[in-house]
Amino acid sequence: MAQSFGSGTTDGMLDAARVASLIGDLDRTLRQLDFEIRAEEQRTKSFDPDSIAYPPLARSLRIRRGNLTATIATLELKAGSPAIQTAA
Repeated sequence: MAQSFGSGTTDGMLDAARVASLIGDLDRTLRQLDFEIRAEEQRTKSFDPDSIAYPPLARSLRIRRGNLTATIATLELKAGSPAIQTAA
């Protein structure tokens, strides 16, 4: 049985807590990606993402970071929806 964001008080609070927890987890993942990108840039001494010498690993990590940033923004918008806000 799939759960969705509900308008009920108990379900809404639980959903808001789940969304907040998920955002926190993704934020920690973003910080880890930032660390890994910096480490790869330091290792290769290449810091310009537009350079042909920029490491492919750092480039792919930047793409992943961008996707996670977009996901967090979407979740924050969803968490700001009236059904979630009334429960929080």
